[in-house]
Amino acid sequence: MATMCRSEEFMDVRGGFEKLNPGALHSGNVLQSVATGAILFQAGDERTLYRVERGAICHYVLWADGRHEVIEFAFPGDIIGLGHLDIHSTTGQAMVDTVVSVVSEDELKDALDHDDRLSFRMTAAVEREFDYLREQTVRQASITPTARVANLLLALSGLNVSEGRNGTLISDDLTAGFVAERLDMSIENLSAALLNLKIQGAVRDTPRGLEIVDMPILHRLADAA
Repeated sequence: MATMCRSEEFMDVRGGFEKLNPGALHSGNVLQSVATGAILFQAGDERTLYRVERGAICHYVLWADGRHEVIEFAFPGDIIGLGHLDIHSTTGQAMVDTVVSVVSEDELKDALDHDDRLSFRMTAAVEREFDYLREQTVRQASITPTARVANLLLALSGLNVSEGRNGTLISDDLTAGFVAERLDMSIENLSAALLNLKIQGAVRDTPRGLEIVDMPILHRLADAA
């Protein structure tokens, strides 16, 4: 794959890339080398969280029409691969020879508790996943309405968690019209999909909104796409 982000853009600060993130010396995490221009992860890959230990990663979205949109540049100490879907919806590519380490979910949770900037980035990542799901829905009309709604509920759950709210409760502030528009489906199909999710035991209605009562079932129905 051609390099989406040119390393020449960073020659003025490249010397700083050679310093290994001090935390890497004590974390005990296995380090992984990524050559210049190599893809660390891309849309559709199973999600893995990484911390940049040395070098730099260009993080971008590659849209279906061939456009690419640069999201950010990750430098030593930055965690990338954020989101709540089981797969990546974006791409990470090494700008220079780079070293990364794998970050566990527990490490991420601890980091989110102490790093407001990371929390903001997590929220932005989940919002990008909405756009990714919408594009996938348009491109893959064969995906069942139930799977599409299940994926959206998982994304909303992840957004709630990243903002410190209950991840199992989807507020009834979200109107059926809004959800149907996001998923590009009719109100009738949305209602049928929600009914199916309830019959399957994944969700139920409550006075405060829709409650996710069985996350594994919801994941299974989402994966049925």
